Amino acid sequence: MPYRSGSRSLAHPADRSRSLSRTRAISLGTIAFLTVAGFVAGLCFLHLWQTTRIHELTASVQSATEVLADVEGVNRVLEFQIEQAFSLERVARIARDRLGMIEPTVVHYVPLTADETD
Repeated sequence: MPYRSGSRSLAHPADRSRSLSRTRAISLGTIAFLTVAGFVAGLCFLHLWQTTRIHELTASVQSATEVLADVEGVNRVLEFQIEQAFSLERVARIARDRLGMIEPTVVHYVPLTADETD
């Protein structure tokens, strides 16, 4: 049988083990690369998710701040209306206009002595 250099059946056993070890080394290298690439991709997706969540929360805080400013403005208006509704000038005006009350006149008090109280 003539020797052919490309024939697998006549290849040296040491060459066969080298090709198997290269195949294993390539597959281990590929696995390592894929593992690292998967880890890096996971970190990238984590960063994107966190950035998106931060933007959502920032928008939510800004919206809540605007609502708070509106509510505080309404609160100030209501406090002003309450102060005006219970002011002494308004109560006196209502007493005069609606109830017909008049301003008190000057009342002179005569002090009594202790002997006269019996």
